[in-house]
Amino acid sequence: MFEANIPTSYPEGHELRKIVSIRYTPVFVFLDANGRKVLETHGFRNAREAKALHEYVSKQHYSSTSLQEFLAKYPK
Repeated sequence: MFEANIPTSYPEGHELRKIVSIRYTPVFVFLDANGRKVLETHGFRNAREAKALHEYVSKQHYSSTSLQEFLAKYPK
């Protein structure tokens, strides 16, 4: 799912209101195969962090470490 123009507040019962806690853009929300939120982050990132973020989510590193710890160890 992709939301490019986020309102300041979603209407009651809106699907995205259930998973998005940050109220400004850009917001990146990653869900697992079961639709559970595994990561929510905001802002644009540099190329290294964007690549690390992709690896963190796609290889399910979130199940064993925090994003901050993963980024600290990620190659420069």
